[in-house]
Amino acid sequence: MDNKKGEKQYKKMSNKEIFRILAFEFRQSDSIGIKISLISEMVSNLFYPNDVTGEAKKAFKDLIEKAFKSHTVNNKEEITEQQFCSAMDSIEKYMNEETNDRFLQKIFRRHSKQDKNYLNKEEFRVLMQNYKDENINEKDIQEIYERMSNGDKNGISYENFKKFSI
Repeated sequence: MDNKKGEKQYKKMSNKEIFRILAFEFRQSDSIGIKISLISEMVSNLFYPNDVTGEAKKAFKDLIEKAFKSHTVNNKEEITEQQFCSAMDSIEKYMNEETNDRFLQKIFRRHSKQDKNYLNKEEFRVLMQNYKDENINEKDIQEIYERMSNGDKNGISYENFKKFSI
């Protein structure tokens, strides 16, 4: 689907789909929800991979935890699907295509060291490790990198990163 500028539009995942992906990765066997600390750790690692002092990462992590806990009953340490969707709905009031693009650019730029227009293999590997998915191995990372870089010797362009991230 194209927008009026002729740019490709991509289907956005629903909050339920996002929760279910996170639940697949992070849910504990004795739990009905996802530990908020796991979500905040993953997101803060993506946003602040190179925070030397850890102060910015911790402040951002605390902010995420506070936002999600405010949607749980009695500020629980875990969040259910319904609570997660409610929290995301309240956050999405402030999100639009522009803020979504800034979000992805921030992640891309913070991991892109050598050439700010591309992620090389090592930078992409670090980004994927910051995601903290224990089910993704080096072979998976290599396959994803090859698909996203589309054979470009420079690596993954921001446009391809955005296309595969949405």
